[in-house]
Order: sequence, then structure tokens, then C-alpha cells
Amino acid sequence: MNNITLQLKIEKAVNPLLCAVPLLWLLGASCQGEGIHPESNSSEFNGDNADLCTLTVVDSIGVELGDSNYVFGALSEVDIGPNGDIFAVDWMKCSIFRYSPDGDFIQRIGRPGNGPGEMIQPGHLAIMNDGSISIDDGEQGWIRYDSTGECTSSGNILQPSPMQIMALDSARVLGMLSGLSLEDNYWVTEKRICTWNADMPDSVQTEYFGKEYLLDAVDIVQFRQDIVRVDFFPMLFTAGDGFVCIAPEPRAEPVLLLFHEDGSVMDTLVLPYPEVLRTEEELQARKQFIEDFFYYTSRYTHQVEWEPYPNHPLIVDLGVDSLNRIWVQRGFEQDPTFDLYDVSGEHLITAVLPGRDDTDHWEFNITRRGILAVPEDPESYYSVYMISADF
Repeated sequence: MNNITLQLKIEKAVNPLLCAVPLLWLLGASCQGEGIHPESNSSEFNGDNADLCTLTVVDSIGVELGDSNYVFGALSEVDIGPNGDIFAVDWMKCSIFRYSPDGDFIQRIGRPGNGPGEMIQPGHLAIMNDGSISIDDGEQGWIRYDSTGECTSSGNILQPSPMQIMALDSARVLGMLSGLSLEDNYWVTEKRICTWNADMPDSVQTEYFGKEYLLDAVDIVQFRQDIVRVDFFPMLFTAGDGFVCIAPEPRAEPVLLLFHEDGSVMDTLVLPYPEVLRTEEELQARKQFIEDFFYYTSRYTHQVEWEPYPNHPLIVDLGVDSLNRIWVQRGFEQDPTFDLYDVSGEHLITAVLPGRDDTDHWEFNITRRGILAVPEDPESYYSVYMISADF
């Protein structure tokens, strides 16, 4: 891994801790949440006998050298617009790049700077149902563009700050809010899955689920070590027609919480996922990555002794497609593997993207408008992959 890519990962995960502690997934931290386990409806299926379907990479956007509109610096977010256009946030170029459904360049939205519509640390992206754009910038705050790419508003966001967002419709965003407060000898960081008005991110409309984590405020070394125990798996969430789906502990518990759109509890699905231990080689690779990750940050340049989680995460991604099916990506498979469920918890299909040796660290965005994937740390250059699911 080169230092530029490593630094990008660090800035995305660690820098926001100064104001809101997003992307926390702490091993050993005390957690409190409301309604984690409403009355449970255990979903049962035999994965070996389930219908098995194949996902296919049909095209990609991105080149190593050539047209600058296709050469990415570092991608942080991708999404699909209501007409099928593809949007990619280039973190290093401080811009959103827009492409046709066939991958042809359309326009570059935003540029580096601190003026209206300009970006410094662009991150989370949501393309609304009317084609307008919402993006959270780590320095500039909440930025809105209309469907033509013209900036309509921008400004700082009061605490708590948003992380991981998606569009519900033309006016509402579903996302995770993260706040930080000091109580006695502990920092308390809270995560909440909420909706808010796309033009007013400080105004929460509906809250679905919340959780608190306690961090030692006295021992700074322990505090930093707890922070680095993110392992890149915070709460996951997605939404479909009339419901919101949340995985509150995707690393350790194969549990999905379903809520009606108004916030009332719909159901709890318990998936029959087994714990799968990492091999010694996988443990050592993870240990090295996290220790290098922590060491190379510009703020905390010292070594950390870190022991990775012994097991693979159970769930690494969620999404909902155009047929209102919930996609759950298993965290313990070599090939990207997804189980599809309906809202009653019935297992419908298992989908696999086979035959590639570069998908270990792909991040998928499964939406009602299509499926995209982006590698977290490509060996050569960044690309946006367009995925077909014809089933």
C-alpha cells in the first residue's frame, strides 16, 4: 500500500474524530442501545440449497493514464442518479464526476477551495430522487447542488455530524449522525440512524436507532487504541419502499432490525451466519495494516500494538434493489456473496460475483437504481465497476 492511499484512509477515518468520532466500531467499549432486540423472527434457510445466481461486471469507468476526466485521484463515494447517471466523488480532486449510464463523461461538479460549492474534504454523497445532490464535506459542511450541478447552498453543520448517507426521496436523507461529549472520565460517542431534510441537515425528522460507546478520557494511549479498533465496520443501514433496515453490530451479530418508515418497529431478522475464524496469515496481515494505518497518521506518529478480531465480520454491506429485496453481503466469503431477503425474512436468492482475484476490498453500493463497486485500495488505479444482476 502506498503512503498516499494510506493517508487518505486515515484522513477519512480518523480526522473526523476531532469533532464527532464517526466510523467507530470499538472492541471492548461499553455499548448501550434502545430496542436492539425486539421480538425476533429468526430467518431460516440452508445456504447450500438456496438458488445461486451470478453477478457480472459489465463495464468500468477509470483509466490509469489519459483523459483526466477518467483518471481518478482517490474515490470515496459513488451513487446512481434517477436517470441512471453515475456519480463518483474524487476525494483528492475535491470534485464530483458525473457519467452517463454507459460510462461517458458528462461533467465535473465542484472544485478545490473554500468558496460556495467548492470542496476541501468531500465525503458522503446522496443523489436525490429529483437529481439534486447532497454531499458532506469535512471542512465546508453540507453542500447542495441542483440537478444541473449548480450549487444552491452550503454551510457548516451543527453537531452531531452526518456520516454514511443515502437519499430516501427528493427531500429526505437517511444517514448516521455521530456526536461526542465528555462525561466524568469518559468520552461518550453516540451514533444514531435518522432522517433529515436534505436542505436542513441539522433538523432530525425521524430517529430509528441509537447507540452509545464509552471511551477512556484519562488514558490518551488507550483512547487512541480504542479509536483505531474501528475495523471499518460501524452500524450498517439501508432503506426500501416503506422500511428502514439496520445491522447494529454487523461484525459480531447477524441481526437485522426492520422499522416502518414512521420509526415504529417492524421486525427483527436473525440470519443463520456462522462465526468464521481468520487464518494466522489473515490475522497478521490485518494486524500489520492497522498498525501501519495508525502509525502513518500525521497526528499520532507512534506505534500501536494491536490484536485484530479473531473472526471475520458477519455482515459487511447492506442494500435494497428495485424489487425491494434486501441485500446482505457476507463478511466471511472469499468471493463477494450476497443473500437476498424480502421484508418478511424469507431468503430468496444467494448471489455471487465469482472469478476475480481483485475483489477482496471492494465496496459495493447496492441501490434501487443499480449496483456499483469501488476498490478501497487498488493495486494500480481507481475504477468504478458497474455490476449486472439479471435475476
